[in-house]
Order: sequence, then C-alpha cells, then structure tokens
Amino acid sequence: MERLRAYKKEMEYSYTLGPFPTFEIIKKRPELIIRVILSGEFNEKEKMIHLLDSKAIPYTFEEKTLERIGNKKKIFAAAVFKKEIPEIEGDNHLLLEEVRDMGNLGTIIRTMAGFGFKDLVLIGNTCDYYHPKVVRGSMGSFFSIRISAFKTLEEYLEKWPNHNLYAFVLDYSSRKLNETQYIMPFTLCFGNEGAGLSEAFSKEGIQKVFIPQTDEVDSLNLTLACGVGMYETWRNYV
Repeated sequence: MERLRAYKKEMEYSYTLGPFPTFEIIKKRPELIIRVILSGEFNEKEKMIHLLDSKAIPYTFEEKTLERIGNKKKIFAAAVFKKEIPEIEGDNHLLLEEVRDMGNLGTIIRTMAGFGFKDLVLIGNTCDYYHPKVVRGSMGSFFSIRISAFKTLEEYLEKWPNHNLYAFVLDYSSRKLNETQYIMPFTLCFGNEGAGLSEAFSKEGIQKVFIPQTDEVDSLNLTLACGVGMYETWRNYV
C-alpha cells in the first residue's frame, strides 16, 4: 500500500481518526478495513488487538503515520477503510440537500442511528461524507447507515418514485410537524444550513412541514431540526 498521508477527497480510502470510531468500524463493518494503525501509548490497545485478531484484521504500530494522517494531532488508533458504504434501501429515508458542514453531517448521522433511520440521501453539492471529520463527528454511527448521493431531486425520485416526501420549510402551506400524517415509506427532507431547501421541493405532491416554535428565534439549526423531525416520526411511525 502507498505511503499514507493526510486525507484527500480523491483517495480511494478514508480514515477513522481515534479509538471510538475505530472500535465501531471493527464491530460493524470489518470487511471495509484495509488495516488498523495503533500507537504504543494507546491504553486500550490490548482490547483492540484482541478484537482485531478475532476478525483477522491486520494492524501495525506506526507513530509517525498516525501523526501524519492526523495532521499532527495526537491519534491513538486509526483504521484505513475502503469507500464502500452500502447504497440506500427501501426503508424510510432522511434527505439532505446541499449540506456543507462536515460537523453537522456527522452529528445528523449519529442522530439517525439513535432514531432508527438507516438510509441517508444526499442531494446536490454536499460536503465529502467520507471525510474523517464526518466519520468522527458521527461517533462511529457512520458505519451503521447506508448512503446514496444524487445530483438532483429528480434523479432521486426516478430511483425512488414510491417514497412520500415531507419537506421541512417555513411556508404558509406547511403543516405542523405534530399534525402531519406520514405515509410510509417516507422521506424527510431538509435543506442546507443557510438557504434551506431549494425550489425543487415546492413541486406538487411534496407535503410541506414546519416545526412549531416560539418567536424568540427565527429558526432552529439544521442538526436540531433533523433531530426533532426524526424523533417525531420515530415516536409515532418507526
């Protein structure tokens, strides 16, 4: 394998930077792992080595490599893994359009796992979902979900025409979240951190939904809005 360096989008592999996401990929997606790199200072190395040996996953001790791929930050464990997360299936979907913030995306993925959502749809020019910041922000939940990216909403609808879409927007025609009837299979749709959903989500047949709130704030941030939406549907439908 080539000399490992700091992550770049064009690479065919990515990293879990840190013990927790590394433990998670070993448990949930061991088939994706190329190898694991450990620090001699890692205080749980024996536990991880036992797990690696049980799954026949190769590992090495390389302090300088960890420093290099971690951008000189102290990293005690990292997995090098193939970019082969499974494509979405026909369950209920969470759709994000033009999401740019990697920390937000990681947090949303973690919330998905918490509320039983397994399928993430990304529309348009989103951030690199394989970036180690996303993986780390998800606390390893990245390896519990399936992801598919589409250039446009139309491309997604061609593939999944039977999903019922619910667009979270502040609009005069929107229904309150808790007064909306969700017909499965459904797709909860959220826009990016600044502009929200595009006009593509105004088309006929897409139900508009809003989250009731006080007038003390203009809107909820994306990660919180996604969490509220997923919790409401999980509580009643999933």
